[in-house]
Amino acid sequence: MNFIDALLNPDGDEFPNRTIVVNAANLLQIGEFQFLQLAFAHWQGRDMRPDEVSAIFDSFMVRSEVPGWALMYARNIEQLDQVSQLDGNDPNYHRYDIAARPAYKASPRAGFVAALAFLVGTLGGAFALASQSAACSDQFPPCLSNGEISGSQGR
Repeated sequence: MNFIDALLNPDGDEFPNRTIVVNAANLLQIGEFQFLQLAFAHWQGRDMRPDEVSAIFDSFMVRSEVPGWALMYARNIEQLDQVSQLDGNDPNYHRYDIAARPAYKASPRAGFVAALAFLVGTLGGAFALASQSAACSDQFPPCLSNGEISGSQGR
């Protein structure tokens, strides 16, 4: 699609087959490449080998070439959606999803203990630094000795 065609027909689709695959992936709420993995497994009866993964990724994502089996699978998904028989939450459609699980989730009690330890450590450290840095005769600032006070009054 050149620049003039795009200006005259902004709704025109440069890659209509790719758009069909993208729409079907959106119906299932999965990524485009996950859709290709599902379509491949459906039509070939097995998962992709690593060499096939890179070849299919390159052809679809880089060159916008859509394999015939992916296009047929996308049309089947769209037909299921049109007759209201598509269940996008079916686990079979999400078998290539990466589950987002936190690596570690602390209990509320552990969080409270950690916050309390941090607070006690911070306050204790501040008091320790204050006691080491100031040599006062009294416990409240300003830290002036009696000699300093009487010397300034005599002047």
